[in-house]
Amino acid sequence: MNTADSPRTVLTVRGLSKTFVGQKALDAVNLELRSGEVHALLGQNGCGKSTLIKCLAGFHHPDEGAEMNLDSAPVTLPFEPSQAAAMGLVFVHQDLGLIPNLSITENFEASRRYGAGLFSKIRWSRMRENTTAELALLGHPDLDPDTPVGRLPIAQQTIVAIARALSSAGEGAKVLVLDEPTAALPDSEAALLFKAVRRVVDRGVAVLYVTHKLEELAAFADRATILRDGRNVETVDIADTDRDRLVRLIVGRDVEAVPHAQGQRSTGEQLLDVRGITGKRLRDVSFNIGAGEIIGIAGMLGSGRSELARILFGAQEPVSGTISVKGKECRFRTPRDAVARKIAFIPENRRRDGGVLDMSVGQNLTMPSVGRFWRGFRLSKATERKWISQKIGEYDVRPASSGRLFRVLSGGNQQKVVIAKWLETNPDIVIFDEPVQGVDIGARAEIFDLIHRAAERGAAVVLISSEIEQMIALSHRILTLRHGRVVADESTTGLTAGKVTQSMYFDGERIKETSP
Repeated sequence: MNTADSPRTVLTVRGLSKTFVGQKALDAVNLELRSGEVHALLGQNGCGKSTLIKCLAGFHHPDEGAEMNLDSAPVTLPFEPSQAAAMGLVFVHQDLGLIPNLSITENFEASRRYGAGLFSKIRWSRMRENTTAELALLGHPDLDPDTPVGRLPIAQQTIVAIARALSSAGEGAKVLVLDEPTAALPDSEAALLFKAVRRVVDRGVAVLYVTHKLEELAAFADRATILRDGRNVETVDIADTDRDRLVRLIVGRDVEAVPHAQGQRSTGEQLLDVRGITGKRLRDVSFNIGAGEIIGIAGMLGSGRSELARILFGAQEPVSGTISVKGKECRFRTPRDAVARKIAFIPENRRRDGGVLDMSVGQNLTMPSVGRFWRGFRLSKATERKWISQKIGEYDVRPASSGRLFRVLSGGNQQKVVIAKWLETNPDIVIFDEPVQGVDIGARAEIFDLIHRAAERGAAVVLISSEIEQMIALSHRILTLRHGRVVADESTTGLTAGKVTQSMYFDGERIKETSP
């Protein structure tokens, strides 16, 4: 962390408000960033973090009266996105904005038109050298600049995106904004990213870091500004602020801990039996799960976790192996087949796979179960409206508006809608793939409770998560995948995150050697 006695203030924002069609998303927000610090921006989904970032990037124009200073010089508001990098403001958004099929060098140069004029020659050799030099500044000179970005692990893709963003400002990068860069990263890979960001900070750049993972802050951030309902709550020094106080500042109340499972194998009816499943990545995967049991699936990105979920839900056919539900062998050619066997799936990407963006909250909620509202040959709109209103209240979807488009909800509320629409089908088997990815601390607690309640109602729950400690707390057993194979199937009683991480990286012999 920065230890300078009087660090220079790089960016100052005063009284920044933003109104959308009568709704105030930001209300007189203040922000101060110092050189050589990691400054966390915290708050629940919908608190205004994304709107603030878009104002800093020039995508949104703030209301009149806002003031912004960069290196003590006033910034004329509003400005356009094309001006942000020239002023030294660079951004890495959650989707990274990389083109997977292009090389690292091509991703660097595409926005700069490859540095060539209409009739001039593209100087590939020089571009590769420049790319390697930029990556070296973040501690990764070993990355081959000709490697297609899509072949890199997500952590390295994020590092490429950061290096590209910094290079877009030439020597003038003053502020780097990172929007949830670790949302899709296992904890083990996040450490690689933190080292790269620390190199940026050591160059005197101020880093504004958006995250919902409060456990990252103690070792990584210097200060934090908390927003709630579009307003400043407080700016705190991380070293002087414990996690419980941060949670209260973010949510406005205490949040209950993750419900703990019993850590014992289910003695209820066996609902799902998987035998010898092999897919594109998976190799001979077998396990079973009983009524009321939660089984966590651990593994690195690319270990086959999400492929397993797709196969169980009929979105991908296995190469070989069998799936039995309640003792009856089933072949799922489509998700419709899985739904018919009372299997529900909450996917990792809620916007792409979980909900229909341009349909309303109400339409998304009733999509899998609209048949319940038919009365004779007619759809009972009154019955449907009453049911939707009831479920919006039960699942605490905010704002409580059935007509609001799914796309405009915050991430946490989108996830509540996706979970609600499937749990209300009364499934026997529920598959959760990264259910709290990109979700704020308050909504996370509510989602954990929904997972726990699904098991209490007798469903068999398959939980895929990169957050190992929370998965251990929620689950009865942890199944660990490595290179597509099951390398461990263990009760969570006495199980530690360290042991699970070892299983993710090393085979059984190495674990045995390194265990105390």
